[in-house]
Amino acid sequence: MLRYRPRMHRLAVAVAALGLSGLAACGSEEDNRPRTLEYVTAAVLQPSCGNAQCHSSFRRVDDYAFDTVEESKDSITTYQLVVPTDPESSLLYQVLISPGGENNVPRMPYDQPIPDRDIELIYHWIQDGADGL
Repeated sequence: MLRYRPRMHRLAVAVAALGLSGLAACGSEEDNRPRTLEYVTAAVLQPSCGNAQCHSSFRRVDDYAFDTVEESKDSITTYQLVVPTDPESSLLYQVLISPGGENNVPRMPYDQPIPDRDIELIYHWIQDGADGL
């Protein structure tokens, strides 16, 4: 037969409260990553988009390449994928948030969406003027 143990109950409640407060803090953490083309390319575009089967210097799907900073800059500026200070008008941002389907641009990468935190980084990088273009 199990006995009620007040001390154990208080400990369990305290641990649960700490866990919940930790979860609440996770979403409020400020993203202090650099908002530069160099960082966006290295941290997001190259690993998510610039792989060998898609937008690499080797494959160049739609003639875009994101595997180096130079190729990212060239693709973004040549095809006007970014409108500095206006993420909503920037195709680079639009393909990351698109629901896809009929009458929408396809969501990229199509096989594994970029994490929301990285999409927010790109949004703020563009909104701040797209440093490095």
